[in-house]
Amino acid sequence: MSSGIMQRTNITDSAIPDSVTPHPAVNLVWLAPFLLALAWFWTNISAVKWLLSSFVEIPTLYKIVIGFLIVALGVRSIGNSDRPPGFSPHFVLRRDPLLLMLGAGICSIALQYIIDIKQVTVLLFILGTYGLCGLLVEQNFWQKNLPVAGLLACILPFNSQFNSGLGLPARVLTAQVVEQLLSMLHVVAISSYDIIVLENGIAHVDVPCSGIKTLLVGTLFLLAATWLEGRKLSLRWLAVGAANLLMLVCANAARVAVLVLVSEVFKQPNLAQIMHVPLGIVGLVCACFVTWLMLQRVPKFQPEKTSGISAKPNSEILQNHPLAKPGIIAAVTVLAVMAQLSHVETPKMAIAPLRLPEYIKSESIPLNPSEEKFFGNYPDTQTQKIRFVAGNLRGSMLTVASTSWQTYHAPELCFVASGIPVNRIEKKQLTPSVTARWLSLKNNQLSAAYWLQSAQLTTDNFLSRIGSDLTHKNHNWVLVSILFDSSLQAENQEVKEFASNVYTTVKQSLQGEINENQTAL
Repeated sequence: MSSGIMQRTNITDSAIPDSVTPHPAVNLVWLAPFLLALAWFWTNISAVKWLLSSFVEIPTLYKIVIGFLIVALGVRSIGNSDRPPGFSPHFVLRRDPLLLMLGAGICSIALQYIIDIKQVTVLLFILGTYGLCGLLVEQNFWQKNLPVAGLLACILPFNSQFNSGLGLPARVLTAQVVEQLLSMLHVVAISSYDIIVLENGIAHVDVPCSGIKTLLVGTLFLLAATWLEGRKLSLRWLAVGAANLLMLVCANAARVAVLVLVSEVFKQPNLAQIMHVPLGIVGLVCACFVTWLMLQRVPKFQPEKTSGISAKPNSEILQNHPLAKPGIIAAVTVLAVMAQLSHVETPKMAIAPLRLPEYIKSESIPLNPSEEKFFGNYPDTQTQKIRFVAGNLRGSMLTVASTSWQTYHAPELCFVASGIPVNRIEKKQLTPSVTARWLSLKNNQLSAAYWLQSAQLTTDNFLSRIGSDLTHKNHNWVLVSILFDSSLQAENQEVKEFASNVYTTVKQSLQGEINENQTAL
């Protein structure tokens, strides 16, 4: 009997099939990273949709560059290590990846509440996704290739749609900076939207002059040089990046100023056209060269001595806290809920029909083809165009009501596109409430005026309109553009009376719409 007992106790565990013993933890090993990834992508669902829909519009060159980066990343990671980069579903709460992911998520939601520019949202989504990957891959591999994530984040969202986002305010800022530079040289100039009008000519700060492409290329150069030279991302590197951006902006502003002087002051438009591209290239190359010199003072990346993905280096946080991982998943889920709330459509306000005083005789007229094409891209925009007769005044008026600054463009651009040259732009106080831009057109044969008006504010500055979105989300504004059929003076009493009546009519329409909305609530 004892020998039989001994025989039973000598049976090894290896004789029992593994499938017989349940291991519930094995089945749940992917649950935590899956929930974290699900919450993260839910947080950025709008960025994902925008990126997928716009990817087909990315130029072929961009797609080639993206493919090259992915291949280069794989080759470089394999060639510089004895084994492939470690990966594990047991994600580790490391400080830098976690801060990148949560910081990108919080900034993305904040920007959507303040001013929604999709390209910036997508950039933050890509960086945050790389932060998420840093919780699952080897730390050295993640830190070393962080500049590649920056390259992809800059390339993917910034295709042909980029200029409809940051391109507009960039052109406005460039025009106003150049205006200040010219004033320092005692050249009288006034900038409006993205054109610069001098006493003896007009210059258009077009898309290539916005500096956006220069900033993009300069940033890509810095990130590529950082990755290829193995420089460490640190506070010193951030200082180099800030200096790089400043040099690129200054180089572009100087280029535009030189082009305006050559074209309009010295009356050499052909020479300015020849200098346009070379000046941009020279400024970009000089800025990149100085940036590369400063980058040499940034220390190179030194890999930490760890033993794979499961190692616990000093950068890991909350490693012994049992609720750390569920807490991070819950935090990202809260961000997802907040992101969805920020996408709830608020009621769109539309200006009530204008009811001009009886002494102003008016009739509706259709938009021209270019106006129909432009405003057709913004279905929430409401336009009204009329012909008017008010005493000795005759002309046309266009009002554009919208809640987005991207639906507005400077009226002088329409005049130039219609073959009506702009000779002069001045800032005039038409009434105590209306500061407008006063235009002399077609060799001083015509006059025009425009301003931007909300229920509380009136301005002639497009930057002020753009800035209002920082504090007044979905705030309704109206662009009032008036073209007179004759040459007039802004001090003309009939002009002042007409502007005052238009201002009062628009204000009543805006306030009437607000009151109707409040009554409905």
